[in-house]
Amino acid sequence: MYLFEGHGLVATADFITPVCDDARRFGRVAAANSLSDVFAMGGEMLFALNLCCFPEKGVPKDELGAILAGAAETLAESGGVLLGGHSVRDEELKFGFAAIGRADPDHLLTNAAARPGDRLLLTKALGTGVLINAFKLGKLDADGLDEALTEMEHLNLPASRLALAHGCRAATDVTGFGLAGHAREVARGSGVTLRLRIADLPVLDGFERLVERGVTTDSTLANRRNCGDVFEDRVGLDPAQLELLFDPQTSGGLLIAAPADRADALLAELLAADHRAADIGEVIEGPPRVEAV
Repeated sequence: MYLFEGHGLVATADFITPVCDDARRFGRVAAANSLSDVFAMGGEMLFALNLCCFPEKGVPKDELGAILAGAAETLAESGGVLLGGHSVRDEELKFGFAAIGRADPDHLLTNAAARPGDRLLLTKALGTGVLINAFKLGKLDADGLDEALTEMEHLNLPASRLALAHGCRAATDVTGFGLAGHAREVARGSGVTLRLRIADLPVLDGFERLVERGVTTDSTLANRRNCGDVFEDRVGLDPAQLELLFDPQTSGGLLIAAPADRADALLAELLAADHRAADIGEVIEGPPRVEAV
């Protein structure tokens, strides 16, 4: 965040490779993914710039246009405006935004403000990494991917606003490092232990079945190794549960540390706002650590 004339400016950039064969939906997912960091800090969108890494051949121009149209739809939903962008030729298609938002410096969500006694709420179901890879490998059809796409298209803006309205101070968006990896950053930044209840984690349909068939991602093992110094398995997790904790998410939900006396009301409003939210744990006193219970 950059302080400018009393405002906090939030700047972020992200782009991803295609997650589906529907160009417009890919544009929507890529946009929601790129804007997520703004909302994870409690910010509101100002403007964005397209980041287009498009092949010179092999992708019809109408599909490239559909990507841009889908992204523009999602940006409009966020309240932001498109000011232009930049394109380069790339053998592998990638798309996203550079995004600028505004946040109140006195009312921020950060990954360093969780306190003992807070309850942990997660606003989207997990498992997008495995489902996207299964689709790319031909082990999942388009209908099987639809639930994941719907989750990934969903902006984190409503969750961000609700978290601020209920007095939350700490949040992070769950993306490439997986739930455990991003929980680790909150634990280290806040100097607390995050206890995750594995049985309460919301999971996309088909995740366990695909893991049993051997589907994983290139990042999952690295994510697990990255958490090795602070992660504690207290219940004897099975392979699918471990996979879920470290599965890299695309356009994942917010992990929110909510004051205990506001958590129930916040969860109810998140559910009413069409977030597939769940109460998944709590913050306790202790060294920076992530515990699975």
